[in-house]
Amino acid sequence: MSELTRLAGRAAVLLKERAAEGARETARAARERAAAAWARRPPAPRAAAIAFCAAVALFGSAAIVSQARVVGRLPAPLDWAAARALLERDARPGDAVALSPPWAERARELFPATVPVLAQRRYAGEDLVGVRRVFLVSLPAAPWAPWDAELDLAERAGRSEAPARLGALEVTRYDLAFPTIPLAFLPDRLAHAAVTLGGLPCAPIAPGRLRCGDGTLELSRTVREVAGVPRPCLSATSAAPVDAPVAIAFPPLRIGRTLHGHLGSAGDARSTPSPAPPRGATDRAWPVRVAALLDGEEVGAAELVPAGWTPFKIDMTRSAGQARSLTLVLTSPGRLALCLDAMVLQ
Repeated sequence: MSELTRLAGRAAVLLKERAAEGARETARAARERAAAAWARRPPAPRAAAIAFCAAVALFGSAAIVSQARVVGRLPAPLDWAAARALLERDARPGDAVALSPPWAERARELFPATVPVLAQRRYAGEDLVGVRRVFLVSLPAAPWAPWDAELDLAERAGRSEAPARLGALEVTRYDLAFPTIPLAFLPDRLAHAAVTLGGLPCAPIAPGRLRCGDGTLELSRTVREVAGVPRPCLSATSAAPVDAPVAIAFPPLRIGRTLHGHLGSAGDARSTPSPAPPRGATDRAWPVRVAALLDGEEVGAAELVPAGWTPFKIDMTRSAGQARSLTLVLTSPGRLALCLDAMVLQ
């Protein structure tokens, strides 16, 4: 028995030695092959070309496979029809649709025209005027689908419902905790306003559109793209610097506690020629003073540079609840190219 044990031990030792020798031989052969391949390597330019072609082939193949998979990750016509039916059944005045990702613009063509469609990447800080509930229509399986809209609306919601899955679409309803419901959205009242430039009346040339002075200044109710988002606003553009205040007097309306609005640049605001801008301003962003007058008496003003979509607030608490004539007065040392929205809030 001891002899068998000794022979087995000797055999195990021999096997280990042979395995180690085989591993050393394999490593030696690999080093020799690597050295031979390195010696026969192509010149650097050719090696770079081979690597470039290999990378192109790899990424091209990945792109083809990804493109082939996209069709199955996007909504089918039946999915869009189901979302439309859901909105026709559940939507009511004060509702809006938000798209995520914002490039899913097909919704504008297919969804009911009575429901506004919002296509913005972020909703934090946006007023969402007149919107009480938001139906978020998202494509969760779409390539590079962001979650920014979902997070922003969830933070602003006082209540939300579980997502409804409609094929490749997902619809979630958010009830806003603090909706912005204005007493009056002033750009919509431009057609009934009396506008003057330096005390001289401006002439209407179309409903909601006026021309002032010698025709260099034009005001209109329009939608302009500011900070990457379409904004309904009162547009004021001039071909030369405006050296007199622009007064927009609206018919009597119920006054709230706050006049809230935004000011943005609606184009190239460079003025040529024009006086030197105040310190801190650029030649493309001239400061603008927005003053609010009630029955001819100034109750507040805001002076700001329209960089991006700049907010302002004017306190009108002393006249809250009264029906009075509100006038906005715009003054600026440069050429006007503005997009202004303003609303009276409770």
